[in-house]
Amino acid sequence: MKSKGLGDSIEKFTKATGIKTMVDTISKGLNVPCGCEARKGALNKIFPYESNNRIKQDWKNLDGEWKLMGTKKL
Repeated sequence: MKSKGLGDSIEKFTKATGIKTMVDTISKGLNVPCGCEARKGALNKIFPYESNNRIKQDWKNLDGEWKLMGTKKL
């Protein structure tokens, strides 16, 4: 599954390292929800990987110095 944002990437990392299993076990033992899904959704909303506000910058090296020649919205 492709990550939609930072929340999905963090979830993949925590599952791969076993952190998610440990948190779920402790959360279940204490009878307290971990809040993982809400946190994942919030992070995906704040830090999405796909955006409608993407721009392309055109940089050129002129005489050893990088200059921004222009930008355009994708």
